[in-house]
Amino acid sequence: MGDFISTETVDSRRGCDGSTAYSWDSIRTLIMQKIAIIGYGNHVKKNILPAISRMSEVEVDAIYVRDLTRYQEEAEAAGVTLRSLDESIGGEVEWVYVATPITTHYDLASRFLRMGKHVICEKPLTENYEKSLKLLEIAETSGRRLFEVCMYQYHKQFEHLRALVESKKGELKTFSTAFAIPHLNTDNIRYNKELGGGALLDVGYYPVSLILSLFGEPKAIQTEKFTDAGYEVDLRGIAIFRYDGFYAIAEWGIGLPYRNEATLTSDTEAYVYERIFSKPPTLETSVKVSSQSGIVATAIGMDDPFVNLFQSCFSALEQNDKAAIRSVNLHTLKALSEIARG
Repeated sequence: MGDFISTETVDSRRGCDGSTAYSWDSIRTLIMQKIAIIGYGNHVKKNILPAISRMSEVEVDAIYVRDLTRYQEEAEAAGVTLRSLDESIGGEVEWVYVATPITTHYDLASRFLRMGKHVICEKPLTENYEKSLKLLEIAETSGRRLFEVCMYQYHKQFEHLRALVESKKGELKTFSTAFAIPHLNTDNIRYNKELGGGALLDVGYYPVSLILSLFGEPKAIQTEKFTDAGYEVDLRGIAIFRYDGFYAIAEWGIGLPYRNEATLTSDTEAYVYERIFSKPPTLETSVKVSSQSGIVATAIGMDDPFVNLFQSCFSALEQNDKAAIRSVNLHTLKALSEIARG
């Protein structure tokens, strides 16, 4: 695997299935990890590669793409090693990060699992529940580990919200959350049905997964999806999740004013979490508490969810944490398929 290196003590975090993803309070060393990245889109350039550069225990083998000529000049300027997706990934590489369009996830992840690689796959794991279950079976039979990226859940702001939900059991009345973004360039893959485009699987994943991670499987789901003339994909939607004594609402959309929030309402207070899903590691997060006495903001602080994600995956494997290793929220994948069917 490589050399051992020293690491700092790290707090525990949660995986996307709600399990503890890692706890490094007693771990002082970690084996150097070598990872291959599949895809070279904006997310990889702006988030994944910078996060890896902040980690001394991770080395990028190369970035693998289908079209070398498309990215070659840019990769050379950035000092990135680029290889064809047709090339075999070396045996010294144990990890593969899949950051490609949704409809390619199943074929790529299954290929690398069968090659003996541990796979970290961008959300959602696949475009439907049945394929996701099959992918989990392949990971199990291959003896490899499969992780679904649910980045916001590796931030202390999410942990604060989770703790609040636990403390408000019996008092909770409503929960609402939304993620919406303005329209993008028309050639963006989010508008391409064949590549798994559409608001539900992109931005809708976030509020749906948040509700399912916090509250589990609901008694019932009511949903509506909408599109506009000239588009082949869904552009916005809403889902109402019914639980014992309260309900939760998820809203999402592309082509709307920006929204990125969650609000929990109890008997006497409302708790508002802004930028709950997407934020830079330098952002000082907080929660605003509204009551009859007024509004009070409580600081939560900065965190680095991208780094936390990788450390969580590596640590789960080192500790053989089976709950964290199966870090795929099946409740979310099942709900997304149900909403997609309408």
